[in-house]
Amino acid sequence: MTHTLHRQGTYEELKEDFVVLVMSARGFNDKGAAPKLAEALRIISKHNPVNIGDMTQGSRYRAGFRIDPVGKLLEGVHDRSIFHGVFTDLGTVKKVVDDLKKADLGMSVVISGLYDEVKKIARPHTVNISLGIWGKTELLPKHEEVLKICTMCGHQFVSRHLVMKLAQDVKRGRITAEEAAEVMAACCSCGIFNPVRAVKLVKQLVQKI
Repeated sequence: MTHTLHRQGTYEELKEDFVVLVMSARGFNDKGAAPKLAEALRIISKHNPVNIGDMTQGSRYRAGFRIDPVGKLLEGVHDRSIFHGVFTDLGTVKKVVDDLKKADLGMSVVISGLYDEVKKIARPHTVNISLGIWGKTELLPKHEEVLKICTMCGHQFVSRHLVMKLAQDVKRGRITAEEAAEVMAACCSCGIFNPVRAVKLVKQLVQKI
């Protein structure tokens, strides 16, 4: 899934940013997949992801999902649900993948992260690699922290203008960096946004503006 592919950052930063995705394959094993996908969600949630969501329902930061995000997602699970869990360390990702392997659900499992790190815990069937940013790169955000934040939402629902506005609010003491990260995370409908990493980036950005 290429919407998790283009996250920007240094090697050290991206060692704290992994996405695990589970989905069925249309026309192959999607009919009757809902119970299997529900079990995959339970496995992901057991390992305390910093964000969790379904591309078709939204993330834990969606209004109405905050109190019991897993319960809400399970209520709406269907054969074409695409569940995501975001993790900040490779060791936890390994535990998630090990549990998914033991469950043998027959669903597609995708890990997004640094290739050199991911291959330490899994032998991939297929590898997608981002080739970077091409075109009019002069139009990219002035501050690299903004780009790093925005690319954590693969469908670009986190606007660079929102990021700057929230960073200004943090600088003025109106909100905390944690509150700013939650607002950004709510914009990412899939649940692949990493709010823990966003807090660090917002604090770095505040020092530059």
